[in-house]
Amino acid sequence: MVPFRTARSWCVNTFVLMIVAISSSRALAQTTLNPTTAVFTASSDQNTTLPDGTPVLQYYQLDLYLSGASAPFQSNSLGKPTPDSTGTITVDLRSIFAGWPVPGTVYVADVAAVGPGGSGASALSNTFGFTAPCTYSASPTSQSLGSSGGSGSVTVTAGSGCTWTAVSNASWISVTSGASGTGNGTVNYTVAANTATSSRSGTLTVAGQTITVTEAGVCSFSPSPTSQSFGSSGGSASVTVTAGSGCGWTAVSNSSWITITSGASGTGNGTVNYTVAPNTSTTPLSGSLTVAGQTITITEAAACSISATPASQSFGSSGGPGSVTVAAGSGCGWTAVSNASWITVTSGASGTGNGTVNYTVAANTTASSRSGNVTVGGQTVTVTEAGGCTFSASPTSQSVGSSGGSGSVGVAAGSGCGWTAVSNASWITVTSGATGSGNGTVNYAIAANTSATARNGTLTVAGQTITVTEAGVCSVSASPTSQNVGSSGGSGSVTVTAGSGCAWTAVSNVSWITVTSGASGTGNGTVNYTVAPNNTTAALTGTLTVAGNTITVTEAAKQAIPAAPKNVRFKNKR
Repeated sequence: MVPFRTARSWCVNTFVLMIVAISSSRALAQTTLNPTTAVFTASSDQNTTLPDGTPVLQYYQLDLYLSGASAPFQSNSLGKPTPDSTGTITVDLRSIFAGWPVPGTVYVADVAAVGPGGSGASALSNTFGFTAPCTYSASPTSQSLGSSGGSGSVTVTAGSGCTWTAVSNASWISVTSGASGTGNGTVNYTVAANTATSSRSGTLTVAGQTITVTEAGVCSFSPSPTSQSFGSSGGSASVTVTAGSGCGWTAVSNSSWITITSGASGTGNGTVNYTVAPNTSTTPLSGSLTVAGQTITITEAAACSISATPASQSFGSSGGPGSVTVAAGSGCGWTAVSNASWITVTSGASGTGNGTVNYTVAANTTASSRSGNVTVGGQTVTVTEAGGCTFSASPTSQSVGSSGGSGSVGVAAGSGCGWTAVSNASWITVTSGATGSGNGTVNYAIAANTSATARNGTLTVAGQTITVTEAGVCSVSASPTSQNVGSSGGSGSVTVTAGSGCAWTAVSNVSWITVTSGASGTGNGTVNYTVAPNNTTAALTGTLTVAGNTITVTEAAKQAIPAAPKNVRFKNKR
């Protein structure tokens, strides 16, 4: 029994304290290494109470000493654990030892029973100490290989005397050397070829560390898109590469005007970014990239030069239509927009290459002129419209035959009121007076119509519509083209077949044939004529000209009367 370490010694405690280690790796003489529990016999006053009911024992206290020291460097309350059936109390020391054990240092301890009257401590425990634990590191902890496999190694770093092993956890990874070792060492392994298209991952356990090995599947590559087109100003774009994990690839430009900005090489899926320099020539460019072994075709449009004519146009106050001719390189896009509410683009608001923009100008109802513009292909087309002007044009229509001809229109306008005259049909040409101010005259020519169909076209003169009608080429036939009559004469007729509106005439070319009706007509018709008697003994031939066709009439000769006999006598026959 050990008495309390106070003046009040009426309470007696009996302890047997032993510090116990689960295992140790190095020996210190007569010393327990790396202990994890403290075992002691409970105080005989474990359950004793004073007359007033106060427990004699309130808790146990563990005091820790450096070996040979007279005072503890740490005290820890253990509470009041319940003894087992043998009266023994076991305490887990791992939380108590956290942070302070120094390897190679010898410690001792005692346990004191603490109550309201004081405390009583056990004898010092057996000596105990701690060894430095074995630590291991393995490097590298991961490795990637292509589908053909190969070999690899892992470097093990461990304390002297610390043993370790290396094992493969995948059938396709084999440890070839260094399956076990002590202290520092090296583990070598091989990876079998992967014949599948999918990548795979396996592990080794080296010195308790996990080493991850990734092997690519059989490689296939798919870049997209495989072609790209740019305008003449160039720009930037990208190619997406789809590839198996671990499958390496490169990207190179095959043209000086195409530059790879990122993604010149990669493994597995990736992206190649590139830029295309502006094309300052008038010739389109074609070049390529080689990405993951595939050809990516790049085309770039020629530099665009766009012109719009005329650059200005003037209208009378009544407004009217106008047009702008756009000249642009093939593939060069452009737009046309009006910048004034009274100018409306009616067609050609956008286009590529050469084209035409048509617009209308609304009538100006004010006395002041006004100016606006249309932006065509980046060019400014200025439109000026007179104010306060009224115009009249006369005549407003004209008809001509198929051979065409000429015509004129008189314009009546106030002084200073400008106007224009334009043909809206390719076969009508303004020959003079295309523009004017105040009163004036517009002259125009009409080309011959070579078709059988009549046609209509218009001129716009001082904002007025002038209609021109031209007949089609006329085809006229007459039948029959010949007739025979007896010497006593008679009558005949000719049927005329002609297109609608086609005029014709009929005339006799001899005095003994007279046209009695149908001397002229339009379209289909009939010509009637008479033939005078022939009083001669010779046949007569004459003609009529009907709708430009020759009609031949033949009249028989008058029959000759035989001469009368003379000296007619009657006699008796002898």
